[in-house]
Amino acid sequence: MSKEYIDFFLMLGAVTLGMLLGGLLLFKIIWPKVESYILRLNALNQTRASTKELQRLKWNAYERMLLWTHRVEPKQVMLRKHNTSINVQQFKQLLIQDVEDEFQHNLTQQLYISDIAWQYISDLKNNTILLFKNVEEGLNETADVDHFVAAVLEHMSELQENPYLSVRNILKKELNY
Repeated sequence: MSKEYIDFFLMLGAVTLGMLLGGLLLFKIIWPKVESYILRLNALNQTRASTKELQRLKWNAYERMLLWTHRVEPKQVMLRKHNTSINVQQFKQLLIQDVEDEFQHNLTQQLYISDIAWQYISDLKNNTILLFKNVEEGLNETADVDHFVAAVLEHMSELQENPYLSVRNILKKELNY
């Protein structure tokens, strides 16, 4: 081989080695910035995903509480638990237990709905239980389950505003904000 070839390959090797070292140095300088950008981008994507998940949980909670307001409406509870072979006291206890069970089943939804909405839900539960207790106290001792049902339905029809519908409207309004 001639000296020109040897000089050419040595020069080529030196240039290649210089480029490799320059590329490595450039990589060491730029990589932390690229890595930081990638981490910020991943954090932003995770935030977006968790925000979407939180929004989905919130919607599900409001949906469940809307269903709850329907299920604890006196007419609905009495339809589910109607039994003429028991006395009024036992029937009232079944109704109260059903309302309490429904409430306990949805207790964790308070994490995703507003404190005000949860207060309305809690008040509605307590007022429903009070309704059943007060109606039973107003009946004579010979009253049967059907008399109890009629008394509850009469009380509900006398209300100027249906509290169950009002709470449902409040829940729906909160979702629109």
